[in-house]
Amino acid sequence: MFGCLVELAWHGRPALGVAEVVDRLRDLDRHFTRFDPGSELSAFNASAGRWVPVSPELARLLGHALAVAVASGGLVNVAVLPALRAAGYVDRWPAPLHATAPAQAVGQPVPPLTAVLELGAGRARLRPGHAVDLGGVAKGLWADDVVGWLGGNAVCGLGGDVACAGPGPDGLGWAVSLPDGDVLRVVHGGVATSGTGRRRWGSGAHHLIDPTTGRPSDSGVAGASVLAGCAATADWVATAAVIGGTAAADRLRARPDVYLCRMAEAGPGSEGGGDET
Repeated sequence: MFGCLVELAWHGRPALGVAEVVDRLRDLDRHFTRFDPGSELSAFNASAGRWVPVSPELARLLGHALAVAVASGGLVNVAVLPALRAAGYVDRWPAPLHATAPAQAVGQPVPPLTAVLELGAGRARLRPGHAVDLGGVAKGLWADDVVGWLGGNAVCGLGGDVACAGPGPDGLGWAVSLPDGDVLRVVHGGVATSGTGRRRWGSGAHHLIDPTTGRPSDSGVAGASVLAGCAATADWVATAAVIGGTAAADRLRARPDVYLCRMAEAGPGSEGGGDET
């Protein structure tokens, strides 16, 4: 689901039946994918220019996206969807083989999300000509939701986003592997890895768009792994660290809810792991 591997584990009896957890995730996948013209997200993008009713979940996701845009200094901006399509990512992963345009040949700066998206009580509006892709901020939020559904001792991995709660099966916390081979023991919090190494296509294109250029990021950082107070925070911080480079990472490390931010520089042998964060 969500174009990535979903992993669930728990110790003891789960608070919610696993089949129901999976059904809830499939429902989220159907409603908020950009690849299905019948999804709620696609309908919202198609309505750009008009105030339209939105479901409570879409309102929550859009509100989270606005907060992330501000907290990241504009580095994580869900309004990059037109730029992502222009770079060639138009179909479900694997990326289309016809996407061969070099990354530097496309793109223009993406306006701040606060200038593109308005959110009211049960309704929202996009500026004409704009569209959003929630994949870069939703999975961390949903991973946190899942561990809450499963109960006090569970872990959920959605691609590069992992949420942990409880001491795990051995009382030492849940073991989460990083791309460099290290293993973190997490009792409560989230781990996310974002990078440019996997979802690549054409001539230098990848899925992490720098809003300042509208092109795939070229910050010199290939990947970032973040341990934070929750998966939702780890998710966007990892993405911001890759797009913004070392200067952004230094600023983000100062956040009290960010416990670790490990970077991998671009180049031969670099580790740009992660999924679609």
